[in-house]
Amino acid sequence: MRTLVKTPAFTLAAIVSLALGIGANTTIFTLLNTLFLNPLPVAKPSELVAVLTVASKNATQFGNLLPLSYPNLKDFRERNVVLTDLAGYSPPLALSLSVPGATEEPQRVFAQLVTGNYFDVLGVHTAAGRVFTPDEDRTPGTHPVAVMGYGLWQRRFGGRADVIGQTITLNRRSFTIVGVAPEGFKGVTSMFGPELWLPSMMAPQLQPKQSGSWLDERAAVVFNTAGRLKPGVTIAQAEANLKTIARALEQEYPEPNAGRNVTVLPITETTIFPGMRGMLMLAGGVLMAIVGLVLLIACSNVANLLLARAAARRQEIAVRLALGATRVRLMRQLVTESLVLGAAGGALGFMFGTWGRDLLWAARPAMVANNFVELKIDGHVFVFALVLSLVTGVVFGMMPALRASRVDLVGALKLEPLCAAGRRRLSLANVLVVGQVALSLVALITAALFLRSLQRAHTIDLGYGTKPLAVVSVNLAQGGYDEIRGRQFARDVRDRIALVPGIDAVSWSTNLPLWANQYRRIAIEGRESAKQADAPLAVSVTVDLEYFKVLGLGVMRGRDFTDADRERSMPVAIVNERMAERYWPNQDPIGRTFRFDSETIPRHIVGVVKTIKYQTLGETPQPAVYLPLRQNYADGLVLYVRATGDPARAIGTVQRELRAMDGQVPLENAASIDDIIDQSLWMVRIAAGLLAVFGALALALASVGLYGLVAYSVNQRRRELGVRMALGAGRVDVLRLVLRDGMGLVAIGLVAGLGLSLVVSRALASLLLGVNASDPISFAGASLLLAAVAFIGSYLPARRASRLDPLLALREP
Repeated sequence: MRTLVKTPAFTLAAIVSLALGIGANTTIFTLLNTLFLNPLPVAKPSELVAVLTVASKNATQFGNLLPLSYPNLKDFRERNVVLTDLAGYSPPLALSLSVPGATEEPQRVFAQLVTGNYFDVLGVHTAAGRVFTPDEDRTPGTHPVAVMGYGLWQRRFGGRADVIGQTITLNRRSFTIVGVAPEGFKGVTSMFGPELWLPSMMAPQLQPKQSGSWLDERAAVVFNTAGRLKPGVTIAQAEANLKTIARALEQEYPEPNAGRNVTVLPITETTIFPGMRGMLMLAGGVLMAIVGLVLLIACSNVANLLLARAAARRQEIAVRLALGATRVRLMRQLVTESLVLGAAGGALGFMFGTWGRDLLWAARPAMVANNFVELKIDGHVFVFALVLSLVTGVVFGMMPALRASRVDLVGALKLEPLCAAGRRRLSLANVLVVGQVALSLVALITAALFLRSLQRAHTIDLGYGTKPLAVVSVNLAQGGYDEIRGRQFARDVRDRIALVPGIDAVSWSTNLPLWANQYRRIAIEGRESAKQADAPLAVSVTVDLEYFKVLGLGVMRGRDFTDADRERSMPVAIVNERMAERYWPNQDPIGRTFRFDSETIPRHIVGVVKTIKYQTLGETPQPAVYLPLRQNYADGLVLYVRATGDPARAIGTVQRELRAMDGQVPLENAASIDDIIDQSLWMVRIAAGLLAVFGALALALASVGLYGLVAYSVNQRRRELGVRMALGAGRVDVLRLVLRDGMGLVAIGLVAGLGLSLVVSRALASLLLGVNASDPISFAGASLLLAAVAFIGSYLPARRASRLDPLLALREP
């Protein structure tokens, strides 16, 4: 410790270098810990499993793992011999919450419909009140009760004990609060956790159009599950028993259960929807790899500092060895000093990681704010930072300590010059610097690719003009509307908004631009697939009259939807160019028919429109089907507005008109289309920002490392350089000599880094938008930036060497 205190510049440089690397890793690990590693707040989570439908029929674009239907869930629960119990829970439902007598406006909350045994299966006890009783989940619509989340209880009701028994209104229906969930409990999901739990039997009342079928139809796979294994039962045994039941259900109910089996997974593997888990793990792996590079560069930096420090302490170490100190004892002291540096860097890095977590959370888009994903610094994060500190302390300290303990005892005691020996000792430092440069280039090129991807994303053509467009989402079910009243309200809104000054056109759709769209399997007339699982997928969008006019698309062939396309008229559809080209090449699709796999009545194609972007900016052209709203009622709608002026001003006017018509209908996603597109890029933006920061860190650390090595090399070669200058070498010659040595290492590192970057960029190609994985601008720009900064790092000590006084240098030992 005393030796570290005596060299404050060295100590501070080492600690800050390590803190930057450890802080970057801690920030990203906090995010991944929240998504993948957080322990579920339930009793004995190792006993809990999820039962999932394996569907060869009705598989989605996310894969073939689906929830269970409610009737199948009941049969699995009653017939199995491997689970003590099996509970079900729905996807999060967005509901409109208001409190009778309160002055606050209705707010959107996320709720889950759960079976009556949900809390008992999980072993969760309430913080206040009680959980559901079995009787409250037996008969549809008879028990409007709710268990409230702890956070909602604190925010909306101030944590008052008298909330038990209080009435709240959800989608204009009264519910009685019977319990409050414990603090920290948000179900068994890592993302989009609910703040209310309601009996599954209340589904028809809360979502009257689609949820009535949730309780009756075996084809409606909407309930996720949580089951508790019986003592001594393995997952494999449980799956075998449940598969037997699945085969029996397929025989008993062949139409809805055809091609369906089940699988059993630990519930910890289903806290994120299986279709999204792989994508998130890939993105998290990329970020961890980049911050790992930053840490490696930091460790190399500190190792170089330790090598230089060991050379400076050469005589001190020789004296200790001469006085009887063993090499093992000496190495132990040097490694201990490295561990102290690692611990100090870890403590500061933990602080940096906390700040990084706060900045990362502050950068989230507005749409995530209400989904209650919390980036917590918990025991996992602390242990991670601690282990990382200790490991780095040993890793970067061991090799320099080993080199220092092998000092030439006689030469060091005689104060012999270090020229030859020093050159040999520099070989390890050279390798470390080359590695720093290579890893820095990988980080910089990766950051450049994502930044270029973000830049190009704003220039990608969606297929329609976005400047004058704005949207606002409404959910009529949340406002308490049934289908008859909902249809009338939608017509009234369209007619009223069309008369507002500054509005050129208005229409309804079921889809926001570049957000989750519905994919449905289709059967083409004359080309039906032998297996429904082989039936093609198409984007399905329900739209109102004048929708294509609002987007400025126009109908390329055939006709648009009209007032004649009503509920009892012939089912019609409009398809996009991609679908027409794929299924009716060189033919006229007008008049052709297709049907969805869940329907028996064919739909007649009456028009063809231009193909646009539906899901993501980087998607390949997707087949799409447009359905008329009057034939296909939906209560979750998006109002599209084409403004004659500023769309932001127009959407404010639209919101006021909607509130004047019905203030109880929640309004969401009110924004211009350009803002919606910008929000859709939030993951790319955060990734690009993080990679840019980490790339800059890597660049700074590598440059400092190169500067330190060249400066140390110059210091060790002072006598040699003095001899050269005494023999006639000019200052320019010395400058060129030192620069050549430093930039030679940089050149080797650049070549190695380019090779590594080509491999890494190809692995990341699927995450890039509008940019080739070997984008020459990214590769050349990052290489030139690194070379320029490295040149400065080499030039500064080289210039100092060129100004050396040869007479003074020759007098040095």
